[in-house]
Amino acid sequence: MNCPKCRIETMTKEVYEGVEVDRCPSCKGLFLDRGELEALLEKKMGNTADTLFFSSTSDQMDGVPAHCPRCRKDMTVKKSQGDIRIDTCDSCGGSFLDQGE
Repeated sequence: MNCPKCRIETMTKEVYEGVEVDRCPSCKGLFLDRGELEALLEKKMGNTADTLFFSSTSDQMDGVPAHCPRCRKDMTVKKSQGDIRIDTCDSCGGSFLDQGE
């Protein structure tokens, strides 16, 4: 599966307390299937899943529209608290978070 933002990089799988997520090795963004974001937050693993190894491309990716790697449809930006922007697929419920979100 390719990154929803870069669209070139192949995502790698990572597991946090039984929750499997997909990470872009370039921009460090995370793609989560329906329910995985809630599961990470419930287990208090959000900060652990968000890597501290800064990616020079992560800031550039913030304004790039996301494209769902599962449904192949454009994702919608949902704003959460503060500056957190969550790209969400209205079709499958997947979410993409840029590094630091």
